[in-house]
Amino acid sequence: MSKIKTPYGRFLKNLSATLELLKVSSAVRQTLKEPQHVHQKDITVVMDDGEKVKLPSFRVQYNNARGPYKGGIRYHPQADEDEVKALAALMAIKTAVVGIPMGGAKGGVTFDPKHASKREIQAISRAYVRAFAEHLGPDSDVPAPDVNTNPDIMAWMRDEFEKVTGSYAPAMITGKPVSFGGSLGRDTATARGGFFIIQEMMEREALDPQDVRVVIQGFGNAGANMAHLLHDAGFTIVGVSDSQGGIYSEEGLDPVRIEKYKRKTGSVTGEYCQGSVCDIHKMKLDNVRQVTNEGLLELPCELLIPAALDNVITEKNAKKIKATYILELANGPTTPEADAILDKRKIRVIPDVLANAGGVTVSYFEWVQGRSGEQWTAERVDSELKRVMLDAYKAVRRAAQVHHHVRRHHHRPRSRRLHGCHLHGAVQTQDIARGSRGWGNGHDRSRSRELAGDHRHQGAGLDGELQGARGQFPGGDAQNREGQDDREESEVLHGHVRGRPSR
Repeated sequence: MSKIKTPYGRFLKNLSATLELLKVSSAVRQTLKEPQHVHQKDITVVMDDGEKVKLPSFRVQYNNARGPYKGGIRYHPQADEDEVKALAALMAIKTAVVGIPMGGAKGGVTFDPKHASKREIQAISRAYVRAFAEHLGPDSDVPAPDVNTNPDIMAWMRDEFEKVTGSYAPAMITGKPVSFGGSLGRDTATARGGFFIIQEMMEREALDPQDVRVVIQGFGNAGANMAHLLHDAGFTIVGVSDSQGGIYSEEGLDPVRIEKYKRKTGSVTGEYCQGSVCDIHKMKLDNVRQVTNEGLLELPCELLIPAALDNVITEKNAKKIKATYILELANGPTTPEADAILDKRKIRVIPDVLANAGGVTVSYFEWVQGRSGEQWTAERVDSELKRVMLDAYKAVRRAAQVHHHVRRHHHRPRSRRLHGCHLHGAVQTQDIARGSRGWGNGHDRSRSRELAGDHRHQGAGLDGELQGARGQFPGGDAQNREGQDDREESEVLHGHVRGRPSR
């Protein structure tokens, strides 16, 4: 199996497999391989030292057959067009999988916010909105937080958009502070959405939570919240990690205690280790041992939850995974090569486009609240989130079962886990797609590119099979963020902006 090295290349590989299964026309295949719009501009910002810098910035609008484009904005030194295109495609899939009336988009600015002041980050955020304001809006394209962006940044962006357009637009962006038009429940939405799926899966499999050992890679927003939810429900958390490594105890770990020391020391290993020096005697007394992030993935457990980085389960370690179930709370933690190995080993995987869709679902709720002017209670948000996630899980499960029967009949070695989301997505969107419905900036169904004066237009009639192709991309905020909720805390703005990045 040839290896695909780029994020968008991995998406196209999975898309091709889906389209082959669905037997769509070559015209539709070509359409779905490209986003409807790719906007790129260099934004100019004056830094604290007076220097003017130009930062490459992107907004990729992949597909709006189901409604306004939806997707986060990330600040990262490695953000580029290929990555943003891949993540925009993932968002188009994700919104369709959970059945919300929105499309897929993504944005990014190429810079390292760890080395920027709060004033500089605010200037960059406002400059981004000024650059792309004509393409944004509650009826056309609704951004959200992603890697290294948070509610404060969303508030600045809303404020700038309203200044530029002279409008009142609480629904033009989501992930805002509650006091500035945000939604209750947004901070835990990604973890809670995944938790609802775990509960349903355990019930269907007739498993007692007390008999389920859990390993979580990543202890940021999504990973930590998931650890608390599972621990409170009676699951045994045996391993956790962050960017500095992890700890394992077959007797179980207390996430409250871990989080206490993480806040104090900056690491989940902080109770036992300072840097590379560990208190071996204390670790023996507590029956705890230190593990690497790589080793953590291979620990004995029933449920493995990658909640941080992309491409951590590969063909090199997929044969060593001991878990029975994998829930992808991060975006793209499993490579296509590893997918095939896990499928052959009959390891059940809940894909990222379903598992971490709680963030974008509550973003949709926030958009609805902004449009209507009402504020939902936390109980209503939680109830609606559970309904949406379980409806999607059941639909994907049915699609996977149908595909499993078909592939056995035709002797076709396709991943059951992969195509459940694919097939469900096709059913969800094909009727709308055939009508080629457009929203906002997409009415002309054209693709525009603003690169060095190059303006190219191409017919982009739409078909809903797009929704079902699973993506493999960097940027885990397997996220309050909508793309992935958790990169490691090393991706956070190191105190320059209040609050944690949200999904």
